[in-house]
Amino acid sequence: MSFSAKWFLVYYATMGILFILSGGYLVLKNEQAKQWLIAASHQEKPPVLLIRIIKYLVLFTLPGLVLSFIPFSLIELLFSIWSLLLLYLAGVQLVRWKQSQIVLMENKEQLAQVIRTGGAIMLSVGFAIFLLAYFVIQ
Repeated sequence: MSFSAKWFLVYYATMGILFILSGGYLVLKNEQAKQWLIAASHQEKPPVLLIRIIKYLVLFTLPGLVLSFIPFSLIELLFSIWSLLLLYLAGVQLVRWKQSQIVLMENKEQLAQVIRTGGAIMLSVGFAIFLLAYFVIQ
């Protein structure tokens, strides 16, 4: 197994576990996540926790983008680009924190349902990522 294949195996396993655990937490404990987001929306700056998560995921994704070319694998390239796109979209929300604060404060009632839906999506994506890990093993 090449270094690139080993990297993506670790990458997929880590991302799958991260998505499943985070999604499960958001589905089961969505009221706590809602209260945390509402409390964070009263701060002037974006939450440091979200900034750190995005930073480390970017540092973990960039080598995957490079390694998807050695040897070239379209699936790994598409997954790396998809990961970077998601991280970009999350980062944009933190850069536009003033607007995000307003949206969070105005939609407090719907926030729990949005968090639960996001958690369910994260759960399903986590299992799909494990299928990619299985594909790498084969």
